[in-house]
Amino acid sequence: MSRFIRPAARAALRRWTETGAALMLTLAGLWWAFSGPGPVHWLGWVLAALGAGLTLGAVQRAQFTAAGLGSGLIEVIEGEVRYFGPRGGGVLALDLMVALSLSADAAYWLVEGKDGTVLVIPRAASGHEALFDAFAALPGFDMTRLLRMVAQGPAPRARLVWRHPDRRLLT
Repeated sequence: MSRFIRPAARAALRRWTETGAALMLTLAGLWWAFSGPGPVHWLGWVLAALGAGLTLGAVQRAQFTAAGLGSGLIEVIEGEVRYFGPRGGGVLALDLMVALSLSADAAYWLVEGKDGTVLVIPRAASGHEALFDAFAALPGFDMTRLLRMVAQGPAPRARLVWRHPDRRLLT
């Protein structure tokens, strides 16, 4: 059956599957809340609230996902972001991150380390989903700001998404 679906449509379905499942959970909870007897009524409200929270997170994850195929492999293991690509790569601990930027063409993450090294990671590389949780764990990180920048697309120059709160310039 999947060979009858275009690759672009299949990618879009895969991207929004988590959101669809969370919406179904929310709708099931609302149905139980309005039509369920006794304790099922209250369980429905709890399920609807849980589903709404999961839907919010799933929508953010779907917006974070980059379209297309990027080269390389991204792994986040024990607090380290690892990128292995055909033209280079590297490893950077999240604790040693100083800044995160989005490239001018919005196709790459620019991750700057404490020692000044910059790790250039394609947004669409294999395993890019792991970066969502890794970036969200950074101190003072604003996910809505990142999603807004990603939605804007290309810009004249690279845009700073996050800078470590303790490592700001004193100007």
